[in-house]
Amino acid sequence: MQIELLDPHTPDAERIWRALDEPASPSFFTSWSWMENWLACLPRDQAPRLAVIRDGAQPITAFFLRRAPLVRHHVVRSRAVYFNVTGNPRLDNLTIEHNGPVGREIGIGNLVDLLPGPWDELFLPALRADAFGGLSELVIRGYRVRIERRVPVHQVDLARVRESGYLKLVGGQTRSQIRRAQREAGDLTVEHATDLRSALAIYDELIALHQAQWIARGEPGAFADPWFDRFHRRLITQRFPHGEIQLIKLTSALGPIGALYNFVHRGRVLQYQSGMASFENNHLKPGFLAHTAAIEHAAAAGHELYDFLAGDVRYKKSLATSSTSLVWARVQRLRLRFFVEDRVRELVRARRAARDPARS
Repeated sequence: MQIELLDPHTPDAERIWRALDEPASPSFFTSWSWMENWLACLPRDQAPRLAVIRDGAQPITAFFLRRAPLVRHHVVRSRAVYFNVTGNPRLDNLTIEHNGPVGREIGIGNLVDLLPGPWDELFLPALRADAFGGLSELVIRGYRVRIERRVPVHQVDLARVRESGYLKLVGGQTRSQIRRAQREAGDLTVEHATDLRSALAIYDELIALHQAQWIARGEPGAFADPWFDRFHRRLITQRFPHGEIQLIKLTSALGPIGALYNFVHRGRVLQYQSGMASFENNHLKPGFLAHTAAIEHAAAAGHELYDFLAGDVRYKKSLATSSTSLVWARVQRLRLRFFVEDRVRELVRARRAARDPARS
C-alpha cells in the first residue's frame, strides 16, 4: 500500500471520495455532501489535502489531512497533523462526529506507517467506535496511541418506537414529564419544512431561539460566528432538495416552543442543532416536546435511528433507548518533550489533589 496527497478541489477528489464512500457511507459527516460544503466554505489557506491510500493503482481508503504547527503551554512544540478537520478551533466548531476514513478500514499501525512527511502528533477527533478497527491505548513501533476521551452518544431505536410507541420506551419519570408538558402546552402544531424557502425560514427562527437561549446564559451561542452560519446556510441550500436536511418547528397557543435542525442519512436522523423558547412554567419542557415530536415523525417515516450526537447531558439520556460512544484520540511519536509534558501534568494534578482532596 502507498499513500498519495491530492488537491481536494479537483474533480478527481470528488470522484475518488464518492466511489469509496457511497457503497457503505456510514456517516453523514464523512459523506461528500458534508465534505464538499466544508471544502467550499473553508479559506483556501486552511484547506486540507486529500489523502488516498492505494493498493497498487486502486484507491482503497481516503481521508483529509492538514498539517499545522502547534505550541502547548507556550513551550511544547509539535508538528501536528489533523484528520478530517483543520486544527483551527474556530473552523472546527462545526464539530464533525462519527468520524473515520471512507472505503476500507485500515489499522492504526498501517496509517502510522503510511503517513507522509515529518510529524509529531496525529489528531483523530470524534471517531466512530469501530474506526481503524477500534482504538485503545498502546505503543507501537515508536508511537503511542492516546485515548483523550470517550463521549457517549445517546440514540433512539425507531423500530422499537414503531412497535410499541415512543413513550412506553422511556422511563416513568420522563414519560410523566412529557405528558405533563404536552398538557401545559395545549394543542401543538408541528411544521416540517417542505421546500427550501420554508427550510430557511425555520432555520432563521431556530437561530433566533438558540441565540436568545445562550445569550441569557452569558454565552455567545453557536451562531454568533458568521463562519458557522455561512457553512450551514449553504449546506441547507445545497442538500435540502436531496432529502438530507430536516427542519422542524413546534408551536402552540403560547407561541414558538422550539425548532430542530437535523441531518437525514441512510435511515439515521442526526439531531445537530436546536433552539428552544424559555418559559417561567418549569413543567413546560420545550426540548422534551420538540424531540418527542421529531422522534415520532422519524419513526413514522420509516427511519432506523434518532441520534442525539455526542454529549452525556441529562435530557439525551432521559429520551434515549440506547447508546454508543465516540473516541477522541491522538497518536504521538515518543518524544522527550511529550514525556516531560506528561510528568509535569501529573505533578500539577498531584499538587491540586493535595491542596483540595474533596475536589480532586
